[in-house]
Formats: sequence, C-alpha cells, structure tokens
Amino acid sequence: MNKLVVLLFILIVLFIGCDGRKTKSDLLKESVTKFKDSLGAIEIVEYIPEKYSEVKTDTILSNGFSISIKTYTNMKESVTSKHKIDSVTYVEHHRNWISEVKIKKSDQQIFNEKIDKDFFLKNNIQIDDDLPDAINTKVWIDEEASIEKDSISLLTVFLHLEDAHYLIYRIKIGTNGHYSLKKLENY
Repeated sequence: MNKLVVLLFILIVLFIGCDGRKTKSDLLKESVTKFKDSLGAIEIVEYIPEKYSEVKTDTILSNGFSISIKTYTNMKESVTSKHKIDSVTYVEHHRNWISEVKIKKSDQQIFNEKIDKDFFLKNNIQIDDDLPDAINTKVWIDEEASIEKDSISLLTVFLHLEDAHYLIYRIKIGTNGHYSLKKLENY
C-alpha cells in the first residue's frame, strides 16, 4: 500500500509539473521566426560599378605600333546575380565593359573595333557557349607577345560571376589590320 501511495504521489507531481509550457530556447526560436516572417521580403540591390567609369590608355611601342584603348562601363547591359542570407536577398547587377581599340602602324590606322561579346559573335565565337552570363572585364596589351615587328597582341578576359571561372582570348593584329582570335587555355 505504501508503494502504491508513493507511486501515485510521483505521478501527480509529474502531471502537475508538466503543464505544457515551452522552454526559454523554444520561445526564443519562435519569437525570432515570427519577427523574420513579419519583415517580409527584404531585397538589397547593388550596381557594380555604381556610376559610369572610363579608363583610357595610349601606348607607343618600339615596333612602330601606336595603340589607344578606351574601356568604359556599358550602362545598359549587366549580368545579375542573387544570393540570400537569412531573410535578405542580395541582388547584384554587374555591368559589362566595352573596350574601343584603335591601332596605328606608321601613323596609318589599321584596326578600329569595339571589343565586347558582339565582336566575338561577329567572328563566330560564342562566349555564352563556354561561359553563360559572363562579362567582359578588360582589354590590355600582351607585352610578351607584342615585341614582334609585324604584329601586336591584345588580351581580353570574360569572367563568370557565379564561380569566378574566366576565359582569356588573344587578339593578334598584323600590320595590314587583319586579326585572329585564339582562346588561351593557360595564361
């Protein structure tokens, strides 16, 4: 009989002590979830670069070539990337770059082109096949290859924003203005 009374007493204490209240940890988690839900969707939009930017480079080489490169942001075209942290969505618009390249040999203009995706399309190279949503980042003189007397070499980079993968192309321009494009595997 004593054992039955003790067992009954323990069961009564357990039922009275377990009234279904939540722990502080559970209450905090619930409160944070309610707060995040009450905020709704937060979206932060950023343009990279924010404003128009332009870089001009003029170079005269010892092999007789004169090169002018004007690189500027294309304010109408961008590649969008999104990522989410907690309840905040970050949207980044990376603006594409265009390079206007003018090359002279012995004061005679032999090359005048805009280097962008359209330039490569015109030459039957699909950048999007290798790297969708890539942006052209810059064009520069390949100093190692440009010491030849009868040609000049430029390099251009297309960057994929999601995984930082990139493509490098060499544009080799002869003294008569004819050019060739070559994808570089290692640079």
